[in-house]
Amino acid sequence: MKTKYMTLFAGALFAVLGLVAVDAHSCTRVFWNTNPDLMIVGRTEDYITASHPTFVATPRGVKRWGTADKNKRSQSINWTVKYGNVAIYENNRFPNDGMNEAGLTARTLYYAEGSPNEIVAPDSKKKELDEDHWISFVLDNFATVAEASNAIRSQVYIVSVVGRKGSGYSYATPKHLAIADATGDSAIVEIQDGKVEIFHGREFQILTNNPPYQEQLANAEKYKNVQQEKLPVSWSGVDRFVRGDYFLRHFPKPRKNDAPTAYGFMYSGLSSVVMPAGLPSPEEDAELVKKLVVNLSDPNETYGGTSTYWQSISDLTNKHYRFRSLIAPSDVYFEFDDYNFAKGQPVRLIKSIDRYAQKGWSGDVIPHLVEIDGDIYDQSIE
Repeated sequence: MKTKYMTLFAGALFAVLGLVAVDAHSCTRVFWNTNPDLMIVGRTEDYITASHPTFVATPRGVKRWGTADKNKRSQSINWTVKYGNVAIYENNRFPNDGMNEAGLTARTLYYAEGSPNEIVAPDSKKKELDEDHWISFVLDNFATVAEASNAIRSQVYIVSVVGRKGSGYSYATPKHLAIADATGDSAIVEIQDGKVEIFHGREFQILTNNPPYQEQLANAEKYKNVQQEKLPVSWSGVDRFVRGDYFLRHFPKPRKNDAPTAYGFMYSGLSSVVMPAGLPSPEEDAELVKKLVVNLSDPNETYGGTSTYWQSISDLTNKHYRFRSLIAPSDVYFEFDDYNFAKGQPVRLIKSIDRYAQKGWSGDVIPHLVEIDGDIYDQSIE
């Protein structure tokens, strides 16, 4: 990197701390599908806390409904898990990142333009799908982006749900969804004005938080030919989108199809959008942040401000999932080829996966998975 750019970026870094708005809920997704040898998705989870991330391995054959409310099961969609998968469940209930054994990966990011109570209008021809089951519906049932997109459009209507009791906010909405598969196909799904909008195509590689996706694309187009010295440097959704797009277009190809090197390249690219620990929340988010902090089960869950609490990498080619925590010095991984997803196997999990380093863990997480009775959705919200 040029010295001039490093100086510019370092100066801007401190300037924007006090001058540029930061979304209270912020995340970034980058899909590297331009290298034909490896299809890799990287993601950051930016919030005031890691939200009790539980790592869950779900086998084939598990029965699920599209809602946690047993009184609404008759109107919700239901299914039997077709593809074994792993996912990160925030608050022990809401999956927001994961991949399945077919090489399909999905994640939700906070959608700043949405409404916490916005839903797609009920349709007598479709079944309800609560948004805290959105990722499960996708990973459990589908092998490709096309299959998942068609089902979201034709089979279900989306309903908002409230998060932790007394929180006054919905941990599941407003969200938008990013899906990718091993062929390089991609889709971004948003609820805009009560309607499902699906942007389906290999070209939809980046996702942040706001504004609506068509506006993000139009803004990023303005920066396609700018030099690196002129890249925007704030942590706003639009600026992170531009930087993520820039670094994705400049990733070098790993030698000899070297997947670990590719993971390093992805982490390097994600570093351009990572929110440093303790980044002060902007004035316009101050009241929201206060409400969120008050409802934490333990005030020590947050280190103040907004931070990138964890990152993930999904290697769709080699069926490999990685997780890196803010409070851990190394990442851990899950190899799909080493796990038995057969029907009849139990659901297994690791609570507080973000704190693995404090237990002396590193590398392969499979030996640390703990069997539970029933499904993750039978567990209490944390």
